[in-house]
Amino acid sequence: MPDEEPGLILTGERTLPGIPREHYWFARHLVAYEFALPLAAGGSVIDIGCGEGYGPALLAGEARSVLGVDIAPEVVSHARRTYPLANLTFEAMDVNHLEVPDGSFDLAVSFQVVEHLVDVSGYFSEMVRVLADGGTAVVTTPNRLTISPGSDKPINPFHLREYTPDEYEEALSHHFSEVRVLGLFHAGWLALNDRLRLVDFIKFYEMGRANPRYWTHRLFTPRVRTRDFRLDSRRMGSCLDIVALCRNSGTGGAAV
Repeated sequence: MPDEEPGLILTGERTLPGIPREHYWFARHLVAYEFALPLAAGGSVIDIGCGEGYGPALLAGEARSVLGVDIAPEVVSHARRTYPLANLTFEAMDVNHLEVPDGSFDLAVSFQVVEHLVDVSGYFSEMVRVLADGGTAVVTTPNRLTISPGSDKPINPFHLREYTPDEYEEALSHHFSEVRVLGLFHAGWLALNDRLRLVDFIKFYEMGRANPRYWTHRLFTPRVRTRDFRLDSRRMGSCLDIVALCRNSGTGGAAV
């Protein structure tokens, strides 16, 4: 595999496919897209803050149409070149000012975006605006309790604010009448690694080659798959990411 995805540089702001040392984070993001995939079947979908484009491309395999939006023009250009599908388009837009008509989409997804934003209320309001009657939103963010343990300030320099599960549910409840919150957890060998600590997926980027866990990371990280994660509603305080399924009642859709 190449060390970096051609055309885009790995900065820590967004994950990229095809980079062995980044594969844990890529697979962790991909779990949310696989969760949303059945909800996309036959519908119109918007991915708000879509990044490199791999997620909208996956959703396009089930959806009638998919629009991926990102604020970075170079990312949008890359996505257009990399994923030329007939039912998939990419546009450069501000997530707080989506240039689409009201009620345009059956499903809105937005993964690992809110922690980067200044105007969180405007972001959620735009998401509600572009959803059709009966539409659903699936949104995720890292759990502050596990991504920045013991700190109210995000460790990731690209994050402006991180949320606990209760804080995230509260923020969403101001915009959606129905919010169901799940947690993403390690499963399989990743759950075993939580006890053995052979691989450190967060501190790896600070490690030198003299650290044995630098090499265990190099060995095991490319082997991570989405099946090495699970979604659950229990023990939310210890989850890795918060996955929220949202809609507004009285719009004709099924309950979340």
